[in-house]
Amino acid sequence: MKGPIFQPKVETRVDDELAFHVEMHTRDLIARGTSPAEARRQAEATLGDRKRLTDECKRLDHDIERSERRTLYLSELLQDAHFALRMLSRRRTFAAIAIATLAIGIGAATAIYSIVDSVLLRPLPFSEPDRIGALWIREPEMAKNPAVAYLAEAMPVGNEEYQAIKAASKTISAVALYTSSTAFVTGSDGTERIGVGKVTSTIFDVLRLRMTLGRRFVNGDDALHSAPVALVSWESWQSKYNGDTAILGKSVVLDREPYTIVGVLPKGVRLLRNDPEIRSYWVPALRDSGDLVSRHNRNYQALARLAPGATFQSASAELSRIVSETVRDSTTGARVEEWQRDESSGSRRTLFGLLGASMFLLVIACVNVAMLLLGEAANRGREMAARAALGAGSGRLARQLLVESLVIAFISALCGSALAWAMMRGLVALAPTYFPGVSDAAIDGRVLAFATALATATGLLFGVAPAISVGRNAISSLARTGTGQSNRKSALLQRGLIATQLALSMVLLTDAFLLSRSFRQLASVDPGFVSQHLSAVRIVMPYQVFQEAGKNRFTAHAIQQRFASLPGVSRAVLASGSPFAGGYGSSPVLVEGADKDSPNARGVHTQQRYVSAGYFETLGFRLIRGRFFNANDVAGGLNVAVLSEAQVKRDFPGRNPIGLRIRHQGQWREVVGVVSDVKHHALKIEPDPTLYVPFDQYPSTSFFVIVREGA
Repeated sequence: MKGPIFQPKVETRVDDELAFHVEMHTRDLIARGTSPAEARRQAEATLGDRKRLTDECKRLDHDIERSERRTLYLSELLQDAHFALRMLSRRRTFAAIAIATLAIGIGAATAIYSIVDSVLLRPLPFSEPDRIGALWIREPEMAKNPAVAYLAEAMPVGNEEYQAIKAASKTISAVALYTSSTAFVTGSDGTERIGVGKVTSTIFDVLRLRMTLGRRFVNGDDALHSAPVALVSWESWQSKYNGDTAILGKSVVLDREPYTIVGVLPKGVRLLRNDPEIRSYWVPALRDSGDLVSRHNRNYQALARLAPGATFQSASAELSRIVSETVRDSTTGARVEEWQRDESSGSRRTLFGLLGASMFLLVIACVNVAMLLLGEAANRGREMAARAALGAGSGRLARQLLVESLVIAFISALCGSALAWAMMRGLVALAPTYFPGVSDAAIDGRVLAFATALATATGLLFGVAPAISVGRNAISSLARTGTGQSNRKSALLQRGLIATQLALSMVLLTDAFLLSRSFRQLASVDPGFVSQHLSAVRIVMPYQVFQEAGKNRFTAHAIQQRFASLPGVSRAVLASGSPFAGGYGSSPVLVEGADKDSPNARGVHTQQRYVSAGYFETLGFRLIRGRFFNANDVAGGLNVAVLSEAQVKRDFPGRNPIGLRIRHQGQWREVVGVVSDVKHHALKIEPDPTLYVPFDQYPSTSFFVIVREGA
């Protein structure tokens, strides 16, 4: 009871102290023979500027008082925390239930936040990342064609546009092309397939990378037919070369071509944040003449760094003009958007939805624990009455219960953080590949700070209501009766908490029901082929193998036969892509004899698939007209094609296309069959018009072997 709250006000103490000083000095002077009036004047004079002295003394006293109050407050908090731990150790069942309930809620929210932080919130590890933009070509006309509508606002960039933008743009200081690929590296221990990044030398101006060792790519490195040089990633430098500083000048064989290593990249650099691995080597882009032929060969993603004073809107407007003039098409333009936002556009809504759901779950957990605390507080009626009788006010009792709530919350946060790590690893494993940066998610300082803030907020959330209720009732009801029963207000509070819990639970249950219904609806959608007992394996071969005449088809069919001979495999076929697994492309298709003013005369972009004989039978396609591909549809034979129903409806409405010709990739092909539509991309997307070409007439360096198990 001796705290500073019972001391007189600072102003009163200071005034009394100064008056006492003047009075004692006056008496001393009078005793020495000074007149009373003179003695008073001299005593006042010794204080100097009385107002300044008074203000200074008051300031010092206020500081001392604040320090004493703070010390007392912290001391009481420590006492409350110690008492809370003792009470929890005595009520172990209650403590275990409360801590486990909150730990699950905090753990789930923290795990999801760690992914949200990695994908959406954490800045990219480059200088001024908010000035780096993703550059895409816009072709609004494509939106009219379902086969390529998804490319209308995000078309890759080709060399023609790149060179024009680099030469003429004023709103960007640097532009670069890049793509991720694979290559076969040959060494003393054999050959393995690794990830390779292809970049223009300007990528270092865009990202402002500083090499760990050696030099970056320079302008001449990405010139046509320039000497092959390579940069090695920091991770490969450590794992494959043991951090050898003498690596510069050494040679590495990629796809049978020797490259000279000229530098080591910084640690952790990814061209694509959704890459499952860091690319082992970077090699110059545009060394191949195939990259330079025309604007239709748009194989690269592009990055641009804004010039000082420029915005993404002004850059988009300027680059649209440059691209439109370059390709001589007024409908073609360009779009520049902040890189991180562009990469995460497909995951933003999903992640924030999951975070919101986890917060709902945490609030439900808080309501559960609040109800437990109300019940426990009611059972501690005698204790609260005794403390009130000893002088503890309602605020003091409320603070004790609030501290107990915070202790429970922080213990739950510790347990929840450990649980969050396990949950996070599971979520990362299940996350779609288009979530950029998800593999970098970690329970680090930022996430632990979030967990701490979450613990404080939850402790206050579930602790305030019981604390106020008990503090209000302790002196009145509990002190008077000594019972542990809740009064009417406590009962109303409990009913309110129950109603809140039911409402939040209904929201989550409704969301879960809608999600499960959507899943059932998707599962019931007919994809257009028989998916049971079907598997696909992607094969990537060195490009040089497919440049050797005849060896490409021989190698592909040899692999096909090996799969077909495996036990339990009834069929094995080759295809450039597999349903829902990618590997597809699109090209303009012209119809012979079409009206010169119609789109079919100019060429309409159409999804294309290169498949071997037996493909349609293996996947269970329905034959609508004509025939499937057979063993006679080989290189050197008649150029043939099979169309999907959707393409027939678009290009040959009301006509039988069998025997008619179309032009694809510069070759005329005779239509020999029509097959049923198949959902290649997603169950919720309607089938695209699709053109099928014999695999032997258009082999590729990358293809799928699709096998069916059983009879």
